[in-house]
Amino acid sequence: MKKIYGLALIGCVAMIGCLKNDDVKQCTPKTVESEKTAMTKFATDSAISVTTDPSGIMYEVIDPGTGAIPSGSSTVTAKYIGRLLNGRGFDSSYVRDPNGTSFPLNGVIAGWQLGIPKIKEGGKVKLIIPSSLAYGCTGARNPYTGEITIPPDQPLYFYVELVKAQ
Repeated sequence: MKKIYGLALIGCVAMIGCLKNDDVKQCTPKTVESEKTAMTKFATDSAISVTTDPSGIMYEVIDPGTGAIPSGSSTVTAKYIGRLLNGRGFDSSYVRDPNGTSFPLNGVIAGWQLGIPKIKEGGKVKLIIPSSLAYGCTGARNPYTGEITIPPDQPLYFYVELVKAQ
């Protein structure tokens, strides 16, 4: 069941929202600029030496890796931890599968599509993703329980190990 839940959450990573149609209200995503202060504070408080991508993603390459470089059409296997900037965890592949979780890179949130190619296979990266490149103003719910797992307008933090890119 944990593996199914994990795959469902990866599916949520793939879609903006994961809310029922009747739950989705018209909203305007926050701008990257409006979240920059909170993201920078999180990076400073967490001792993450970030580089800021033109998209607004902040990242620190821990290990660049030595293998294949993922592209938008790659299927990747990754080990990762996802947290809100307040520290609350919302997902961890380490809990479900110590070997990592596989998914098409072009099927996940834009922040991952932009951030994961910054490392090669075997690499490790910390990503701080603005909400507009994550779940925006709709947030995400657990598809089984309906519980809000990622509230609307939340920048996200991920620690990612890229196990495989093909």
